[in-house]
Amino acid sequence: MTVSAALREAYASGDDEGVIIETLEVDHASLDGPILLVRNVDGQLGEPGETMSLPLVEGGPPLPHLLCAFELIGPGADGDGPTDGKIRVDNVSDLLHGLLKGAIGYDQAIRVTIRFYRVLPGRIDEVTGPDDDSFSGLEMTAMELSADSAEGTIAWPDGRQQNVPSGPNAFFDRASYPALFS
Repeated sequence: MTVSAALREAYASGDDEGVIIETLEVDHASLDGPILLVRNVDGQLGEPGETMSLPLVEGGPPLPHLLCAFELIGPGADGDGPTDGKIRVDNVSDLLHGLLKGAIGYDQAIRVTIRFYRVLPGRIDEVTGPDDDSFSGLEMTAMELSADSAEGTIAWPDGRQQNVPSGPNAFFDRASYPALFS
């Protein structure tokens, strides 16, 4: 059974023994390091404001994640194409306010990574890395900030908006793709 299949099975089974831990990494060039958050599952992991250490990659060192409440709808697709995801984070508006203030004047997107960890209660120290169902490479396209919450729209970058290089390093050059230039 693959990790993805095991994670889907755990979600569907209603298994109260295992816990699915969802984390959120928000990063931008203006930050010294990424903002790492972990979703508190019904208070099972600790109190809001405390931290929990989890590795970002398989075999990596555990890094502290701030426990907080957040809601997550992952990006997906329907018959019309890709759909945006949503993030709502409660009670950390001061943390994200600094991020937004620092992002002003930069020509770089706010990057978002969502990771999932499947653990048994009391065995969080045995986690060696996230499951394969993580979302990486997402960008925050819009964000609203209030006194008690922050809401953002997340999506994969739109390839139609990216510059295509020209010259000797072009994706499509005349010699290799003459039909494109006729």
